[in-house]
Amino acid sequence: MENDQPVEVNITPKGLIYLPETAKGLKSVSESKMETLFYTPGQNSDENLNYKFLLPALEEIKGQDYDYVLGFDSELSRTIIGYPNAEGRFLVFNAHQQAAIFTHTFLAGNSFPSMDEEKTKIVIKSVVLSQQIDKIVTKNNGAYKESHAGYEDLKERILNIEEGFEAYLAFDERNHVILDLDKDKNIELQISLIEDLVKDLKGKEKSLYDFHVDLQIRYKLYGEKTFNITSEGENKKIFDRFRTKPPSDAMHEELVSISDYKKQLFFNKLTGRKSEPELRQMDMVQLDYSSGLKISVELTDGGSKLFLHLSDYTDCYNKDSFASARKGINDRLLKIVVSLGKMVIDVN
Repeated sequence: MENDQPVEVNITPKGLIYLPETAKGLKSVSESKMETLFYTPGQNSDENLNYKFLLPALEEIKGQDYDYVLGFDSELSRTIIGYPNAEGRFLVFNAHQQAAIFTHTFLAGNSFPSMDEEKTKIVIKSVVLSQQIDKIVTKNNGAYKESHAGYEDLKERILNIEEGFEAYLAFDERNHVILDLDKDKNIELQISLIEDLVKDLKGKEKSLYDFHVDLQIRYKLYGEKTFNITSEGENKKIFDRFRTKPPSDAMHEELVSISDYKKQLFFNKLTGRKSEPELRQMDMVQLDYSSGLKISVELTDGGSKLFLHLSDYTDCYNKDSFASARKGINDRLLKIVVSLGKMVIDVN
């Protein structure tokens, strides 16, 4: 006689939390039941939170069946998520991708919020991040505001949130993630959010990678690239060229709006409307095109560094087409930066 009793599936997530040794005394860490690995600040550079930063943690779990790794920088203000892809190889989400994951989970959890209820949650995103975040927020009954990147800018926007919101989530393209301004509480909330998400996904026999792909299908597949276009002695000239002669016709793109944060001017070319941006003055200009392409150019470190941020999207209809759609959008962004190099960056 066959045993037709239901088979129990272990949906308890298996994750590793990667933290600086300075976090050992935190209540959220000392009382957590999560597996932790500590590193000595300075031994592993966290200037950029990327695969290299998380590599010691990934080496620790190599060959083992882990669902995720959640890493924090030495200041406990930036976050990075490692995940196994479809082949079981561990990769990391970039800041844009993990922002989408945090946003959807923060607003919707494992359900779909009613659009008839009052908005009780607010998301604060840096202006460089793609419009995919905007789509996730508006389709899940959330409110959102924009901010410049950096912990202090995000903090200022949080402190000025209007009354009536019960919870907030703030992040930028530099991997800052804030669910609470108390860093101990912030870590606790982030660990809990990812833990609950992965547990729910495992109950559906899905992974973080599956969830990421599902988001690209539901909210369009966005691609983002950042390029260091620093040119000694030419940075200001290149930056001003983007501000005064923004590329359009030569790229076969229709320029819709210009947000010049240096001049503190927003200009909608289609309507002719001009206004002052809500955010503080800084050396940044943002160009939005009718196709969905967004170009942000940022002059930093007293003019010694110049960065080009590109964002665009394409349709992704199912999981089978994800790889080709992702390659397509990445190829498009690379072609755009080559075109910009000929038209704008080479000012001589």
